[in-house]
Amino acid sequence: MATVVTVHGTYAHSGGTAEALRIGGEGTAEWWQKNGQFVADLKTLVTGSADGRLDVVPFTWSANNSELDRRKGGSELLKLLRSLDEKEEPYALVGHSHGGSVIAAALIESVARGKPLTHLKRWITVGTPFVGMRKERFLFSRVSLTGKVIFVASLMLFMMFLFYVAGELLSGGFDVGPEGYTGLLFSGTMMSLPILFYYIVFRYLDHRKLIGYSRGTAEKARAAYADKWLPLVHKDDEAVHGLRYLPKADLHFFEDDFAAGTLTKASIVALPLIYLMIVMSPAIMLGLSDFLQDKVYGVQRFVGAGPGAASAEQRNATQARDELRRFNRRIREADEQAERGGLEPTKADDARRRAMELRREMRAKRRQIEITFPEFVNAERAQRFKERFLERNGQVCYGGRLCGGGRDYILNSKLLFHVVTDELTAAVVNEDLLGGTHGNVLRLATPIVLVPVAFALLALGVLALIQYIASHLSVYVSRALNRMTRAEVKRSSFGNDTDGEVVVGADYGPSWLDPVTCLLPDAVSDKISDHSNAMMAQSVAKFRSAISTLAFSESEDRKAGLVASYLSWKELVHTCYFDVESFRKIVAHALSQSEGFAPTEAFRQDGSYATTETWVAALGRPLDPATPETGLAVDGGPPPQPLTA
Repeated sequence: MATVVTVHGTYAHSGGTAEALRIGGEGTAEWWQKNGQFVADLKTLVTGSADGRLDVVPFTWSANNSELDRRKGGSELLKLLRSLDEKEEPYALVGHSHGGSVIAAALIESVARGKPLTHLKRWITVGTPFVGMRKERFLFSRVSLTGKVIFVASLMLFMMFLFYVAGELLSGGFDVGPEGYTGLLFSGTMMSLPILFYYIVFRYLDHRKLIGYSRGTAEKARAAYADKWLPLVHKDDEAVHGLRYLPKADLHFFEDDFAAGTLTKASIVALPLIYLMIVMSPAIMLGLSDFLQDKVYGVQRFVGAGPGAASAEQRNATQARDELRRFNRRIREADEQAERGGLEPTKADDARRRAMELRREMRAKRRQIEITFPEFVNAERAQRFKERFLERNGQVCYGGRLCGGGRDYILNSKLLFHVVTDELTAAVVNEDLLGGTHGNVLRLATPIVLVPVAFALLALGVLALIQYIASHLSVYVSRALNRMTRAEVKRSSFGNDTDGEVVVGADYGPSWLDPVTCLLPDAVSDKISDHSNAMMAQSVAKFRSAISTLAFSESEDRKAGLVASYLSWKELVHTCYFDVESFRKIVAHALSQSEGFAPTEAFRQDGSYATTETWVAALGRPLDPATPETGLAVDGGPPPQPLTA
């Protein structure tokens, strides 16, 4: 048995009322449906060459003017075609309008997945404007707006780490031991994980989405399907020629506020810019430093402003801190002795035991200090803040404020990194109320929750501000953005709802196939045009009789609905192909000449068979490179041959 799969085009499910559809004297069935006139003609004119049986299978998809929907429809169509391929019986495809695009998407996906359709004998596209696309160069440009925001947000933590490292290097290097460098490397690795993770995910999704851009895939598709393709186009097809010439159109009909939506995309980079603005603002950094030392760390209370100014409480805290430092030094010395090469095993064991005893003594000493001086932890934090940001070479900076007066951008970046990663918890967790294990867990988890929430709230606030500014600014920059608005109109007209792909234009065939003759003979084109004109004339008569109804309808939406209901959707050449008998015979003849198909005896005896054969012979031939727009075949080329597997 031979099978023909019919694929409808864009908005094929849209139609007028039953009365409007009958104004031409025909039924309401569409060409691709089993009870349509085209299917009836096929079963009369074409048969399967093996057993004389012919089956017609309609395939439906969303019919939206959407590139993503067309590709999704192609994937679903490919499933159907694979099931036919498994039967090892011949089959062919007929697609109208973007139904041809759906077929092309299925075919390119079949070779991209490594399983070409071996039993496909012919695919015919009718009035199909094949949209040519190219992908953006950079991966960042090809992800969605949501993906861009996620990508930049994941970069923030790593960027802050780089600022911190650069600041340390430019200020003389890291004054840390081997363990400190290990911790720095670990921190850098952990802070780079979000950006690495999202890059790998986006790269994988991009490869899965853009399967048709491989040069090897295009070559394989051309080799597998080029000789089985037959495009049919009317010389005045509104959809095909409209989209072909749309890229050349210079449109100027948008309002001044159209650019507002485009300007709001600046919110993607707003957070990094705000971060740089804060780092480079002396007033903001001095204010932040003063707030931290006075309201958060209590530097004046715990460690004083400088030598000789400390109270008894401050001196006690400093003395306790120095005592714990001495324990740390002794523990490090014992660890080094235990690990030093050349020592006898017994001496190394003694050193390890001494280090363990020192650690126990240090823990006991710390507990004693915390009992005697309950705010010792806060004093340690204040001392650390003072040494890092309020002192240089052991001397308090001018006025006891942030060193560099807020103009040391390296130190500024260190301060922001310090707040976010080390000490932010102190501002939101009360250690007097929350102690023990639960308090420690909360202090550990707070930055993980608070930092993303803070950035998210800031991002939303910035987005709202940018939207407000853009709505006013776009009035003055509309001329500069006119090119962008024209691109948006073209994107919508082509149905390009993809991310990271740009429409190049539309043509008679897909980009991976060489152009061939496709314009219908004048005799057939004229009949299609006459039918379209007749349908338009009858629709005008229907409107005339419905004027009173339209005048008294309640709303503009209601009026538009009434107008649409009186359209037969046959008023355009683009929608009239299958309403003309001579065109249906061209498609039938092209199918009947494919391997596995044959013309019926009734078709052979038809008086128009010889003429139809001549028309089909002139179609699908290589174009003359000198006159590609005319659709003329190369002179002297070989006569068309029946398609083979």
